[in-house]
Amino acid sequence: MGSDVGVPEIRIGFSMHPRWVEYTGLKAFIAPLQAAGLSALEFELDDHLDCWSDSQPLMGVAFELGLELSFHAPYRSPHTLVGFSADRRSALEQEYRPLLEIAENWARRSKARRTLVVHAAVSRPPIERDSLVADTVAYLHWVTETFPNLHLALENNHPPVKDEIKVGIQRADVLQLANCLPSASLGICWDMGHDYLRHQSDEPTPEWFSRVMHVHLHDVDQANQDHYPLVLGNVPHQSWLKGLKDAGMKGIIVLELKGERLQGWSMDQTRKALVSSVETIAREIA
Repeated sequence: MGSDVGVPEIRIGFSMHPRWVEYTGLKAFIAPLQAAGLSALEFELDDHLDCWSDSQPLMGVAFELGLELSFHAPYRSPHTLVGFSADRRSALEQEYRPLLEIAENWARRSKARRTLVVHAAVSRPPIERDSLVADTVAYLHWVTETFPNLHLALENNHPPVKDEIKVGIQRADVLQLANCLPSASLGICWDMGHDYLRHQSDEPTPEWFSRVMHVHLHDVDQANQDHYPLVLGNVPHQSWLKGLKDAGMKGIIVLELKGERLQGWSMDQTRKALVSSVETIAREIA
């Protein structure tokens, strides 16, 4: 599988859901964002999502418009990795395979490897952390062996809520998990909003910067609600993006939003916030 020719090292993307374009269509929705510097769209591969049946046709429209595609593996309940290293592996492979094949097929059609964002396993007591690590590592190995045209990016998880047990929240833990495979197969997706929500002041290390190949970027409000446009000024993305640029990152910075955060916003307010966010990213990586 070849690589994209003439593609900038750092590109700007947007997390796409069919509801974003239900009134305008993709071409009209994306035009002002493209003018601001956007060139990629990311699609979540979850057959339980609202409007899932509209997602695959939308991928086709995006491809025809010349947009680069990236993908996010299933991670929301009822999807789970618990048991992947043990008795549930066969059933979970059967569950995940047809969804991940969508990304693999688009990589083949694009004649270039495509990024697949993955999460580490999550559960609740009495599951123990070590078993979640084993499930995650087994899953990562299976995906890389089964889908050779996908370049995995392990995302740092959102801090746990209530009694959740999670791995891959702290940067050191994400790096340790990522080191189970070579960087040519597995890199890191740095979710800057999740990182901010750790509320820790530790600076990213050179090893961290060098392993990041994909970014999810969004702002966080005073109530620790994330996935807002870059209008609140809380997530310190300027210095973090500069560090990635200085480290020579090659990949996509995805503006990852949740439409429900913008309920009550006018269409004009939403459009301006999205365009402004893409313009902000473009300035930082120029």
